[in-house]
Amino acid sequence: MNAGRMNLLEQEDFNAFFSGCLRTVQSDSGLLLHRHTAKQIAYYEETNESWAIRSRCPAGIKLNLHSHTRTLDLRVRILPGARTYAGFDVEVDGRTTAAIQIDTSDGIQSLCLVDSATPSQRQISITFPQSAIVELHAIEVEEDSQTTAVAAPQKKYLALGDSITQGMDARGPASAYAVQLARVLDVELLNQGVGGHIFDLDALDDELPYHPDIITIAYGTNDWSRDTTREEISSRVERYLTRLKKTVGQSAHIYLLTPLWRATGDEVRKGGTLAQFSATIGETAATFTDVTVVDGSTLVPHLPGLFADGIHPTDEGFLHYTLNLQRAIQ
Repeated sequence: MNAGRMNLLEQEDFNAFFSGCLRTVQSDSGLLLHRHTAKQIAYYEETNESWAIRSRCPAGIKLNLHSHTRTLDLRVRILPGARTYAGFDVEVDGRTTAAIQIDTSDGIQSLCLVDSATPSQRQISITFPQSAIVELHAIEVEEDSQTTAVAAPQKKYLALGDSITQGMDARGPASAYAVQLARVLDVELLNQGVGGHIFDLDALDDELPYHPDIITIAYGTNDWSRDTTREEISSRVERYLTRLKKTVGQSAHIYLLTPLWRATGDEVRKGGTLAQFSATIGETAATFTDVTVVDGSTLVPHLPGLFADGIHPTDEGFLHYTLNLQRAIQ
């Protein structure tokens, strides 16, 4: 480490600087930030290679601190995940000051995320990539700076879903709807969205060390594209909600979001059109108390320009998603 620099990862309480991170794992070459339990990661590794990779991307994880430091640098290795690029969004005192996007690489990269001419007390927040795996080697601030963790909001929010919940294809990780929603509701976020995922009972960990007040569930579009029938999806939704309400979600209000509009939604698959399939999901979920069904087709206008590929929202699409979901919740 360079003279005059302090690596926060060398402090015993370094975990306190992160939100949305269930655990950290020291690999042979760096520190990995995890938003899933070891049991969940093991399940993904045994079941689906793509899910295993995407579940290791640090979507929704933030570094939050108060500090007098003039500079803050990261040393990281960016490994391919859902995409071959990664973004870091930086806020200082609530204002976005940097949006850095870099390609994945085998080498360690140094990123200067904060660079100020004068020392003063600042609140610094860095949103980690939703699209790639981050191996963290150092978080460096000035050695004599007073640096403390930011207190987490009192209420907790768990986001369950597929690639749209993970944040694909926002240009920066802070644009993902779950991150934006957590900010406007002033809640702590744990984002367990996994690209390509479906209503999957086996992916739940009944002993998740997180006790949410709010849960959003946003699956279905991949179930539909996999030719799941309406009878099958009704059964899956019923069993999924029953299990969740008895375990992780027993003290939470659950919002089940039916699938967003997608460009191919008028195709007739085994489950009918996407609208018919979504209606079955909503009708099944509506039979549960403390579950609010949100019509996903109303969250993002049905305009191709608001979708990067006909499925995943753009940054503007995610803004519509956030504001309309906020209205449904509040």
